[in-house]
Amino acid sequence: MAWTVPESLHFSDWRSILVLASACIVSGCYIQRKKSPRLPPGPRGLPIIGNVLDIPTEKHWLKFAELAEVWGDIFSLTTFGQTMIIVSSERVAEDLLDVRGADFSDRPVIPMGGELSGFNNVLPLCHYGDRVRKERKLFHQLFGTQAAIRRATGAITLRIAYGYHLRDGPEHDPFLEMFETAGNNFFNSTTPAAFLVDIIPILRYWPEWLPGGGFHTTAKMWSKQLHDTVDSGLDYVKKAMAAGTAESSFLSTLLEEKSQEDYLLKWAAISIEVLGGSDTTAAQLEAFFLAMTLYPDVQAAAQRELDKVVGNDRLPDISDLPQLPYVDALCKEVIRWHVAAPLALPHRTREDCIYDRGGGLEPLLIPKNSLIIPNVWKMAHDPQRYANPMVFNPSRFIATEGRDVEEDPDRMCFGYGRRVCPGKLLGKTAIFLECSAILSVFNISKARENGVVVEPQVGQTTATISHVLPFKCVVEPRNAKALNLIQSS
Repeated sequence: MAWTVPESLHFSDWRSILVLASACIVSGCYIQRKKSPRLPPGPRGLPIIGNVLDIPTEKHWLKFAELAEVWGDIFSLTTFGQTMIIVSSERVAEDLLDVRGADFSDRPVIPMGGELSGFNNVLPLCHYGDRVRKERKLFHQLFGTQAAIRRATGAITLRIAYGYHLRDGPEHDPFLEMFETAGNNFFNSTTPAAFLVDIIPILRYWPEWLPGGGFHTTAKMWSKQLHDTVDSGLDYVKKAMAAGTAESSFLSTLLEEKSQEDYLLKWAAISIEVLGGSDTTAAQLEAFFLAMTLYPDVQAAAQRELDKVVGNDRLPDISDLPQLPYVDALCKEVIRWHVAAPLALPHRTREDCIYDRGGGLEPLLIPKNSLIIPNVWKMAHDPQRYANPMVFNPSRFIATEGRDVEEDPDRMCFGYGRRVCPGKLLGKTAIFLECSAILSVFNISKARENGVVVEPQVGQTTATISHVLPFKCVVEPRNAKALNLIQSS
């Protein structure tokens, strides 16, 4: 028998039913959406390309700091399907990268700096796993204790890693130049948004011979230079060991133990030179000279303390640190005032994660393979944490009556969780020894040209390791006694 529609259900009734059903569906979707965690908020992107236009080409930390003022301490950007989570709060960074380090300790694939240029073998870009744990353990054996640091005091990173002494004389050392080139290539190849292939990873398959494929040529050149450098360091130590002339170093010690493969050891060693100290320490030392040029009162206060504690007959050493609270505070302020790695290196999530912020705030979804980018510069210049954050003021780290000590910046400036910098203690010690020694024997002041004071420009370069902008200053021995000490040292 044919089915017929009851006469009572007219068109208007069907329309009402459809409207009601639609309302139920929409309400259900809304309720489900309310229950399901959403991405952290962020600016609306365009179809397909997403937030490409919201990502600056330089000084990314400043643009991200501006966006944080609008979207909060954790916000998201999406480019061609890749989610980036920008974290501008130390609390959020610790919640994700420290407390949940197992979920957030991986590194993203950086096409230009990683697989194409070969730096995916260097510790900071390695995917988290057994190899990273082994290398970090090796670093801790050398850099993880005060006793080990004392043995390494005064040594440059090449000597620590390979037992290599620079050539005497003013000419540039070819061995050092080789490692400096590798370091520069690393920082250039990993600079955020410097290469389109890092924004659109599929472009790595773009033919080299087509217009726009020149990045392949550059990457091949950088990769060859890197592998030649890594192998040269290993060969140098092995030859010195065979000749019986090898100085005790990170690499020679581990080669003698024969506890790890040469492949792992040679990549661990170059991490010390290229990434573990030379360029980072250089960037912070440049910032120290700039700060002393701009803040002569700070320089004078530090010198008074050094003269009282150390005297004028020797240079400071690490044992003087506890008696030099102002110099110690000055070194902390160098690290905070000029953040050498403003955006650090991004972390990557291995699985979908739900971030429960507490305090009645809705949970947030952090999708699998998201990049987690801590804006360390923003954290270190947060006026809620540091009074007058753009001013160089070591006194912020010294308690006085009625004023508490402000937060030690090394909690944020040396990385988070399982990817915290393994050379953290070495880096802090190097900064103290260098700054205290320079202040003991030198005065730093503004340069003059034709009798006119040259005011330094304050700012920093766009790179993974950021340096201060070029400036001029005058560095002179404090007195004749200081000059004799310089010459004898």
